[in-house]
Amino acid sequence: MTRGPGWIEVDVDAIADNIAIVRRELGTTPLCAVVKADAYGHGVDLVLPVLMAAGVDRIGVTGNDEAHRARRLGFRGRILRLRPALREEIEDAASAHVEEWAGGLAHAREIDAAARAIGRRIGVHVSINATGLSRDGVDLHRAGGREEVSAIGGLPGVRPIGVCAHFPCEDEHDVAEGAEEFRAQSAQAVALLGAGADGPLERHCATSYAALTVPASRFDLVRIGAALYGDTSARPGLLKPALRLLSRVAALNVYSAGSTVGYDRMHRTTRTSRLAVVPLGYADGFHRVLGGRAQVLVGGRRATVVDKLAMNTLLVDVTDHPEVQVGDEVVLAGAQGADAITAQDLEAASGQIAADLYTAWGRLLPRRACGAGAA
Repeated sequence: MTRGPGWIEVDVDAIADNIAIVRRELGTTPLCAVVKADAYGHGVDLVLPVLMAAGVDRIGVTGNDEAHRARRLGFRGRILRLRPALREEIEDAASAHVEEWAGGLAHAREIDAAARAIGRRIGVHVSINATGLSRDGVDLHRAGGREEVSAIGGLPGVRPIGVCAHFPCEDEHDVAEGAEEFRAQSAQAVALLGAGADGPLERHCATSYAALTVPASRFDLVRIGAALYGDTSARPGLLKPALRLLSRVAALNVYSAGSTVGYDRMHRTTRTSRLAVVPLGYADGFHRVLGGRAQVLVGGRRATVVDKLAMNTLLVDVTDHPEVQVGDEVVLAGAQGADAITAQDLEAASGQIAADLYTAWGRLLPRRACGAGAA
């Protein structure tokens, strides 16, 4: 079987090292490892064995496929959903014993209905809007907000487990303020939910940036996603990126000065130029906005993507790299030799967070594990 025009390499050793580093930073605070979006495109099947070997006993998911795959892979710990789910999702996830994220009273009633359909109570984490995300949390400052939380706790099919929130900004001051507001509002929510709970409720709002930057945001549990994969703006250099996007040079041609290149004649050569065809494009998740802005590595040196990407190809100017030949490895994200195309490089070229790119690559392209811990 051929490798294909593009593929993902996932360094499982880097993920194991990142887990150890994050745990050291967190001290005794429990960790929930987030494997949503198929482990941020890295693959639940590749990442979960690393988490299990490290003794991680809580994971965060969004889709049922991630929860069911985790159980098939032998994960016996807790699974938390990190978004409000539709009723049919809730019922389908019951066999995987997923703890649901309750996004308001109306949503909690859907969880209650699902609980009655499956014949048992469902554990929930009640989302509050203490951090100002205003997405799925109950607003305790709004008239009726406290009553809404109390009503959630009174639903017979709902078993409160925790109170949660999510930060809208990766900004230390913003996180610190949000954490203090969450401290106050979550205490109110715990009191309001107490009658329906079987034990102490967990309070959690910190994700990677918050947990590694503002210790006061950690509370009873931290949800670590991007940091596991080495992509966080907190503590630069602390963690190692685990993913590389690779392809190869498929063709090479020389064009005269003044030639126009690619769709809409986006680029014009100013000298006789040697252009390499790389068989990846926007259909493979390498967004069209990267045309004329992104760089790649070939032979350990940087080269620029010069055209407006096609669906399945892009063009790289290798005029200054005469040693490049057809078949040479091209790295579009990650390290090659002494250099690396970093998340920051991708963000500068695309104007978006790097996860907007690599979560798509992992779903669209084949993956393989690398490192000493690879099976």
